[in-house]
Amino acid sequence: MAITQTEPGKAAKEKLYTLELGRFLAASVVVLTHWLPEVNSHARAGQQIFGGFAAPGALGVQYFFVLSGFVMASAHHQDFGRLTSPLKFWWRRACRIYPVYWLALCIPAYYLYGFMTPDFSFRLFSLVPWSNAEFIAPAWTLRYEMSFYIMFGLALLPYIGRPILALWIFAVFWRWAPHGLLGILHLPPPYLINKLSSGWADKFTAYQDFYFFAGLLAGILAVKWRPGVTWSAVLTAFGCIAGLLALPYIKWGDAYGPPAFVMVFCLVLAALLLGVAGLERNGKLRLPRLAATLGALSYPLYILHTPLMLVFHANAAHLRFGGFSMYFLFLAGLVVIYAASQFVTVFYDQPIQKGLRRFSRAVVRRPATA
Repeated sequence: MAITQTEPGKAAKEKLYTLELGRFLAASVVVLTHWLPEVNSHARAGQQIFGGFAAPGALGVQYFFVLSGFVMASAHHQDFGRLTSPLKFWWRRACRIYPVYWLALCIPAYYLYGFMTPDFSFRLFSLVPWSNAEFIAPAWTLRYEMSFYIMFGLALLPYIGRPILALWIFAVFWRWAPHGLLGILHLPPPYLINKLSSGWADKFTAYQDFYFFAGLLAGILAVKWRPGVTWSAVLTAFGCIAGLLALPYIKWGDAYGPPAFVMVFCLVLAALLLGVAGLERNGKLRLPRLAATLGALSYPLYILHTPLMLVFHANAAHLRFGGFSMYFLFLAGLVVIYAASQFVTVFYDQPIQKGLRRFSRAVVRRPATA
């Protein structure tokens, strides 16, 4: 089903299939980033699958961060200035993040239970941004997401929300802007912000936040400006060309680049995202409903694949493969990972999400029926 035209105030209700497909492709790239080295670790001496090809996992993560900001701005642009908006926003994000994450943690917790002290367990299960306790490799990105959710939720507050957002953006810029640019702007070196960010606040002012900010900008433009076909095509072309030109500087998507590069590259990704979304919204890109199904699979796939790989590694570390058998292992592993993720999506994640939405609606309606 194609995206239907809606009134500007209802833009958040649109399901953009291009973004859902992009989410799935980014998750798949991250899966390959971890699965290819695992397969190579079981290869006979001197052999590597696909000649040692390294998947551009960093590029997939960067897309996720920009997409997160885009979705937050486009879905919650009408929530600014409402006293109850932060709690509602945090509750919705917690419902989305934790159920699948906690399920995925069951596997590494079984194998690594010796590390499960009370303090470590709290930091592991809570995803608090001021910790790096990880059993699941991709979960480090969730801690940056959590810091973003905390700050964006505060930005929804009436009166002080927008100043908080502005100060947050300024703090991140001040911390990571090149010294030459700070001199041009007559800003002192960021000694204060570096001191404040040296401990628990590091992720709240990390350069990864530039991706979120770029996504916020793209999301706001998608709602307020709603670019037409021409501008959407221009943005898409710019994003594609500039992105391709930038790839050699980040090892073809296998690295993130320095903060100064991130400050520019995040805008390239945001332009591409805004352009593609605009083309679909204007009826120039049409994808089947399968794209939405793949998008729903993306988060379970992103979180579950490394725990599933841990099961394989723990039980087959001694096995060695060569030639055709390496490629069979590669394909068989992908089939298991995707099938298991789809099973969790259909029979665990989606039912839980529906149940939590019903619960939320019941809580909201209860005072009115009392």
